[in-house]
Amino acid sequence: MTDMTLPLETPAAEEIEATLAASTRPPRDNVPALCHWIRNRYVSSDWDNDLLARLEMVLCRDGDGRVQAQPKSFHGETRGIAVTGPSRDGKSTLVRRVLERELGERIDDKRVGRHVVYQRVRTAATLKSVYRDLCAATGFTRLPARMTIPEAQELAMHRLRLADIRIVILDEVHNLLGYDNRAVNLFLKTFMQDGGEFCLIAIGTEVLRKFIYEREENLELAGRLLELSLKRFPQKTSLALINSALDGLSAEAGLRLAPSIRRDPYFAERILEGCRGSYGRSMRLISTSIVLALEEGASALDIEDFRRVFDLDLLYLNPENPFLLSDWAARATAAVGDAVGLIDSDFGAASKTRRRRKAGKGIPT
Repeated sequence: MTDMTLPLETPAAEEIEATLAASTRPPRDNVPALCHWIRNRYVSSDWDNDLLARLEMVLCRDGDGRVQAQPKSFHGETRGIAVTGPSRDGKSTLVRRVLERELGERIDDKRVGRHVVYQRVRTAATLKSVYRDLCAATGFTRLPARMTIPEAQELAMHRLRLADIRIVILDEVHNLLGYDNRAVNLFLKTFMQDGGEFCLIAIGTEVLRKFIYEREENLELAGRLLELSLKRFPQKTSLALINSALDGLSAEAGLRLAPSIRRDPYFAERILEGCRGSYGRSMRLISTSIVLALEEGASALDIEDFRRVFDLDLLYLNPENPFLLSDWAARATAAVGDAVGLIDSDFGAASKTRRRRKAGKGIPT
């Protein structure tokens, strides 16, 4: 088979480092840029350390102990990590941000990095289509109309090696399950043996975790992938993270906290309960509410921003909106045994008036 090598648009190290370092908050008067910046802010947690500990097991380290984009080889074979957890809990963001920080390499699904490729497995994917997408990521799109799976595999591995890829991130791997489970087992192992020699990071839901670690026939695969199941944090830890993010992100956005939030000792509980204990959803709710306030010209973040976002985005998850003015505070105080008779209005009334932008003057993306 003739190899038509196309030039890769892999950015230089200086460009990548400059991109990763571009974390300076945009000016307050540049609302579109500031909103984009807030939406993409990342709040670290103990999950970062959990992932890093596993990366140190499967990747080589330099003299200072920092992980390198070079898989450790065990008798000619490599190992990987399976990152699993509920949908929208932040698995993909965790993997990408930790690797970007540790390797100084931008990771996205639009182009290959210096040594890392990130590929999202499509909903109706087949093994052949995943191999085809990996080839396309390296700039090779002229695949023969008819290819066997072994041929597609050989071509994809060849293209990845030509691009000097050493870490393969496959996201939403659960989309492959049910296609041919034995074939998926072999597909995942291929990246770490049979000349693949890549470090594989497989991301998926609980379905993927059960496939790898609870099936006897997949015991060999389980031995090649270190498990990182994103368990929910203890409530005290989650509330501390939420309060820190609420204070930090609103300050970075140049917003004050309105009395309806600042005076409410249970506001973090509202967020956590509304998101059913999900750390990732809680962070997204905070950032989305801040963006709503910014886009409407507010100077303070208000409980009303959270109520509106929750009504529009999260009622499917929890039909009780915790940001409605109700007896929520009394219920919370009763739960902790402090019956002081508080009501929500004691924390400050929500402000339902907001400067709205003129029709037709939407925020550009």
